[in-house]
Amino acid sequence: MKIFKYSLFLLCSLSSVGCFESSTTGKSVKRLIDNPTDKEIKVAIDGNELAIPAKSGVEYEFEYGKHNIAYNNESFEIVVKPVKFNGHGFINPTQSNYMLHTFIYATENTSDETYDKLYEESLNKVEVILNGEQVEVELPVKVVNDFFIEDKDNNWDYSIGQKIPKKVTENINNNQSYQLDIIKIYRESAYLKFLKKDWLEKDDEISFLNKPKKLSEINQYVFPKLDLESIRCDEGKKYLLDTLDKWQQLFTLTGSDFASKYEGLGGYDGMHALLDSKKLCPEDKDPEQTYFKAIRPLDDALTNGRDMYFFIIK
Repeated sequence: MKIFKYSLFLLCSLSSVGCFESSTTGKSVKRLIDNPTDKEIKVAIDGNELAIPAKSGVEYEFEYGKHNIAYNNESFEIVVKPVKFNGHGFINPTQSNYMLHTFIYATENTSDETYDKLYEESLNKVEVILNGEQVEVELPVKVVNDFFIEDKDNNWDYSIGQKIPKKVTENINNNQSYQLDIIKIYRESAYLKFLKKDWLEKDDEISFLNKPKKLSEINQYVFPKLDLESIRCDEGKKYLLDTLDKWQQLFTLTGSDFASKYEGLGGYDGMHALLDSKKLCPEDKDPEQTYFKAIRPLDDALTNGRDMYFFIIK
């Protein structure tokens, strides 16, 4: 396997880049369900079967609220919710590999030392099968195969259907040395063609490891269990019981009704209201801060899930 640094040029004036755009409304979010395999697959959403052609994708509109997704004789429940900052992503039912490859663009006056440093920083150790042997190689790529691939944990500038440009432009001084990282996401089959063309020796054969999980093994974001019995402040306990009841009612709603109620519980308004509720249990009423300790798991869950559209739930 040869070492090849993909040298691309950065010019002056800004050009646009693209991604898996996901449109949102006040009641729903659209997501591409992608099938990179050679055969048609079928995914059932709330009992409605959706055929996804081979090496293609179908956009589906999820209303906010609870849904069931079934694939390959397995299923799980999800909650689809609004986020504060719109993101992009797609659904990968086959849990196939996708590659996020980092390209480094640099102005011509960039020194070799600067470029080499940036290139080294982009490398990851990746397990592959190279010429029949499992080995670890370094490539400027991240391999992901999650069921939901979201930009909260992964980010890319160019999507599957977009070609990486040989040159991009940036609004900088002509004499300025400047570098820019741009990430393109590939289906595995397209990425292998890219490697064979520009990175591998002529006779090299390579494939990437893939270990899909059972749907029951995928990380599930469980609504936290709160220790109500530990609270030594009646006002706080009453507030929390009322809040939990509102959460249960929320999970029965869909669309814009879900969105409007969610803001008051899990959005910024709800998060601030939860923290403000600590005032119900000042130190003289709750010297051991039992109320604050009890609500902390809920506060953590809301913070960690703020920018997530999809929650897999039990």
